Amino acid sequence: MQLITLKTQLRKTGRKAYNAQTRAEDNLPAVVYGDSKDALAIAVDRTEIEKMLKVEGGTHAVVQLECDDAPEHSSPALLKAVQRHPVKDHVLHVDFLRIRLDQRIETQVAVVLTGRSKGVIEGGVIDQQIREVEVECLALDAPQHLEVDISHLEMGDSVHVSDLVVPDNVTILTDPEVAIASVHMPRVVKTAEEEAAEAEAAEAEAAEAEDEEKDSEAEAE
Repeated sequence: MQLITLKTQLRKTGRKAYNAQTRAEDNLPAVVYGDSKDALAIAVDRTEIEKMLKVEGGTHAVVQLECDDAPEHSSPALLKAVQRHPVKDHVLHVDFLRIRLDQRIETQVAVVLTGRSKGVIEGGVIDQQIREVEVECLALDAPQHLEVDISHLEMGDSVHVSDLVVPDNVTILTDPEVAIASVHMPRVVKTAEEEAAEAEAAEAEAAEAEDEEKDSEAEAE
């Protein structure tokens, strides 16, 4: 994983106007916490954050926070959370966790499917159940992503976390029995006419059964 340098500055807290002012300056309010230190309110450049999130692994990026106005608060950190606008989807706030580059951390790594499954060629569809796995390693040893080949999968087959190959210095923490992806037959989508016909047939069958029950009761009497 590449170490990305982010320029930061301390920011005021306690009033909504402070956050509004931060965003008006094209910065984002953020917080950095962990490593047995107090949480620190900072501001980071919006453009740099947006660019970082578009890069592979950006949602779990390892960064070097450089606080020019308070160098004692500069620290390596792991991007932990991104808050987005519920409608416009732009970033509103980010959280960072302080880390040490010489200590192992737990983080998420994306899983990328490669190859074209035999089952898909035969008309099946691929269903990817998980897109990330949790790993433990030194921060800079975290892979950008993990690949798993699905070209051998036939209809009904699956690949699991246990099929992932990782470097010796990386440990996967996700349950090895968890399925990453599987191939299955496409679900048949019924038309409105077909659903109506099935409903009429069911009603007719129910009515017929009711008539038979009445006839049986009449014969019993």
